[in-house]
Amino acid sequence: MDVLARLVEWMFSIYWFVLLAGAVVEMVPDVRQYRVARWFIELSAPYLRIFRRNIRPLSIGRMSLDISWMIGAVVYLVIEAGVDTTLAQLLGKY
Repeated sequence: MDVLARLVEWMFSIYWFVLLAGAVVEMVPDVRQYRVARWFIELSAPYLRIFRRNIRPLSIGRMSLDISWMIGAVVYLVIEAGVDTTLAQLLGKY
C-alpha cells in the first residue's frame, strides 16, 4: 500500500510540472511552434478548461490577465494535499 501512496504522489508531482510548463509555454508565443510545447498545452488543457470556462480573463487596459490558471493551481495543490493526507491516514502514518 505504501507503493500506491508513492505512485499517487509521483503522478501528482509530474502533472504539476506539466501544468507549470503549459503555463510558461502559453506566456511565450514563439515557443508554441515546437511539438513539445504543444504537448504540454494539450496535457494541461483538460484540467484548466474547467476553470477557463467559468472564469473570464481580467481586462487591464489593452491587456488581459488569465487568472484561471492561478485559481486552478491553488485548487490542484489543495486536492493534492487532501489526497496525500487521506492516503497517509489510510496507511496509519498520522
